[in-house]
Amino acid sequence: MVKTRVVVLGAGFGGLELTTILSDTFGDAIDIVLVDKSDAFVFGFSKLDVMFGRVIPATRLPGCPRPA
Repeated sequence: MVKTRVVVLGAGFGGLELTTILSDTFGDAIDIVLVDKSDAFVFGFSKLDVMFGRVIPATRLPGCPRPA
């Protein structure tokens, strides 16, 4: 039997929430593919804390190149 494949475009809050709901609802019955133009997700509100020096920016995961 061939699984249904769902492709979600955009890994912002909506895309992440949708893929979580689909996964919780259908489990292994479907394939879910999440596609985004970026390789990282940045929570927008924390950018202000970094800009004003309240927190240090998080480090990237090993193997992930830094942007040029």
